[in-house]
Amino acid sequence: MISVSRRVLVVLVGVLLLSAVGAGVVAAQEDDETGEAGEDGELLEVSGFAAVATLLVGSLVLLASIELLIHALIRTALRFGVSAFVLAVVFSGWEFDNVAFGLFTGFAEMQNVAFGLAIGNAVSIFGMTLALGALAVPFVVDVPNDYLLLMIASPVLLIPPLLSGTLTLALSVMLIVVYVMIFGYILWRESRMDRTFMESDEVKEVVAAADGQGEAGVPSYVPDPLRRLTDLKWFWPAMLLVGIGGIVVGAESAATGVEGIQATWNLTGTFIGVTLVTVLLTLDDLLLIVEPLRLGYYDVAVGGVIGSLLFFVTANVGIIGLVGTIDFRWETVFFHLPSLFVFTGLSGYFLWKGEMSRRHGALLLGMYVLYLAINVRFFATLPVEG
Repeated sequence: MISVSRRVLVVLVGVLLLSAVGAGVVAAQEDDETGEAGEDGELLEVSGFAAVATLLVGSLVLLASIELLIHALIRTALRFGVSAFVLAVVFSGWEFDNVAFGLFTGFAEMQNVAFGLAIGNAVSIFGMTLALGALAVPFVVDVPNDYLLLMIASPVLLIPPLLSGTLTLALSVMLIVVYVMIFGYILWRESRMDRTFMESDEVKEVVAAADGQGEAGVPSYVPDPLRRLTDLKWFWPAMLLVGIGGIVVGAESAATGVEGIQATWNLTGTFIGVTLVTVLLTLDDLLLIVEPLRLGYYDVAVGGVIGSLLFFVTANVGIIGLVGTIDFRWETVFFHLPSLFVFTGLSGYFLWKGEMSRRHGALLLGMYVLYLAINVRFFATLPVEG
């Protein structure tokens, strides 16, 4: 188990390093080309609705590339003998799109947008994802008490950096270490349970396809010659590189779009992160919870929600802090964090009672709409300097 865990950690770290290197290369090229572009700034600069379109297209490319990366990473890892169980547990909380977007907005010195996405997704995982899942498929579930405790207590980890006013390198490393410890405990706990709880449904599907079970690993419209390429040993490692390249292009485009939106409408970075970007990058999470619920895998659906929250408030925030220092705005301390506590506590209570009904889903969704409305009304724009 230890050697397998080391292998999967090596694979994950390798992907992150490759993504970071790609981001650094793009950022460095932009710095070199700044002089050629003149005093106006970057070589590629968009504004207005062109910036909105750039964000939308970049987000779509990013999400598609993440999907390819996950499939390629899992298949490549399986070729090297990594346990499917280990992969399923680790991937239950990983959000590669958030990491990629956080890296690129960080390199563009928009850390508050990246942090806004992290805390915005932590709220939306309950107010949007879990709420819509319960509205679509009400369910009964028995969540282990220690998992519920981890879920409810996890936002406390954000209090030290928020109270200090700045997310420093030391606090960022601490959050990443805490993430490793939490998921180490979950991995140990899952291996000793009579049922698997925090497993990635997406990993299970890929593993089934790799074993020749379930649906094919590639769409039916793909020509047979191209389909046969998937059996070659080099195919999935090559797709791993293609996925990383797509992430670089998509995340850079999305970051450029965000920068243009921020400049055009004078919006705060945190507001953009917790609203527009959060909604865009939460769409894939909706599919990942509704499909398991529809098939009756309630444990998998709820485990994915808990795993995502733990990732958002630990490793995701920590990785953003590694790119650059974040100075928090006052509304983050007095509005966003308390909102996260309310959503987490209420959702935890519903799950502790063992039921998520449509009434519960409607309540969470209504609260989330109110949360977005308050953001739009009070926290959208930067103060005008006289």
